[in-house]
Amino acid sequence: MLTIKSPETYLNEYHILRDAGKYISVYGKKAYVIAGKTAWDRVQQELTTSLEEWRIEFSLQIMEGYPTYEKVEKYASAAYQDRAELVIGIGGGKVCDVAKAVGNFRNLPIVMIPTIPATCACWAARSILYKEDGDFDFIQWNQKNSRLILADTHVLRESPKRYLASGIMDTFAKWYEFEPLIKNHQSDVVLRQDVAIAKVAFDLLKELGPAAMKGEIGEDGFRQVVDAILFLAGATGSFANGKAYRGLAHPYYFISTRIPESRHLLHGEKVAFGLLVQFILARKDKTFIGEYLKDLALYRQLDIPEEWNVSDPDESILKISELLLKEWPVIVENGFAASAEDVQRAIHEACRLIREVR
Repeated sequence: MLTIKSPETYLNEYHILRDAGKYISVYGKKAYVIAGKTAWDRVQQELTTSLEEWRIEFSLQIMEGYPTYEKVEKYASAAYQDRAELVIGIGGGKVCDVAKAVGNFRNLPIVMIPTIPATCACWAARSILYKEDGDFDFIQWNQKNSRLILADTHVLRESPKRYLASGIMDTFAKWYEFEPLIKNHQSDVVLRQDVAIAKVAFDLLKELGPAAMKGEIGEDGFRQVVDAILFLAGATGSFANGKAYRGLAHPYYFISTRIPESRHLLHGEKVAFGLLVQFILARKDKTFIGEYLKDLALYRQLDIPEEWNVSDPDESILKISELLLKEWPVIVENGFAASAEDVQRAIHEACRLIREVR
């Protein structure tokens, strides 16, 4: 059975927040807003002016810390008490994930206003939830996706370059993780479609990513970069047929949250390192690895497990390697790794290669 979970409307325009009320009013006149503090400070003036113009009332919840199930329950209860008719999420991936879960909990329309281009969370039909201390907890597969995404390209362009770099590398992973699976699943049309979409996003970012990082890109070019990170990367997860397809890089991210000293790193930064481990396990040639190392340098993705200020780096790497295969057996099933020892050796080799680049 094929299921499709995709937003109804996606608007990627400069200063779209000036007209936000017009688009949001379609879904209700009383909103429960969940926002990060920095994100709210950034959009407050334009957004509230537009909401007032369209007579949309709202209550505001500033979210701090990790997206936990306890927060979802708390905010869902508050939305019910406020008689909210829709939920608006404003911020990065963690805020988006909570807002989507709250909307599903209360069966309310969900509006996403991403303020950093770091992941495709505003689009993806799932919520990544954590424990209060930052450990990955579980993935909630939401029954309903966002109804509306308002991607204000002006806001996204002014966000720190670190988030843009993280989003680009996370989008690269969609191609690098899906493409190797095709050889064993030629008849899976959904997978083939995901690979095709991921390749479009990959090619766009290969072409435009360097200029975007240097700030040497026009408005239309940057809009395409945002489309690749939010829309195209998100679309690869909009279609599902009940089959689990995973590379190694994203499971590596989830497991790395078990190491507290690594939690200062962004999602895309860890995924980027996980991809290098995946390439080493796949025995990619020196030319391929060399080109990828150039990407890591260009997008400043050079953090390695040995430098996470842990007391025993070898012990942390062993822990990641063992938990990776224990909690994500699909990695073995899809041929990305054969044993924890292989993963451990690949992580050490990845660390060595990055040190050489530096």
